[in-house]
Amino acid sequence: MKAEIITYETNKMSNTKRSIISKKIFGYMDQTKGSQYIYERKGLLESIPHILLTKKTFIVLNKDSKKIKKLIKRLGVHVKSWKINIGKKELKKRCG
Repeated sequence: MKAEIITYETNKMSNTKRSIISKKIFGYMDQTKGSQYIYERKGLLESIPHILLTKKTFIVLNKDSKKIKKLIKRLGVHVKSWKINIGKKELKKRCG
């Protein structure tokens, strides 16, 4: 299957900006009123099959790569990507 390795860099950004980017991509748990209510806020990768290689590097199918790259670029982050071929069995094994 055709896929893409996507990575991004946030070294020169503030911690606040890094946190916003991470939440948009991976999602987070939101607690309100002294942790009385807990809400799960979904990130973009929760709805897309992917293989997480490192904290800021992952493999996604070609059909989904445009969505992710568009979001990351819109947040003002430099994106690098490489096209690869990955076996269907490997993808299913890693993604579930």
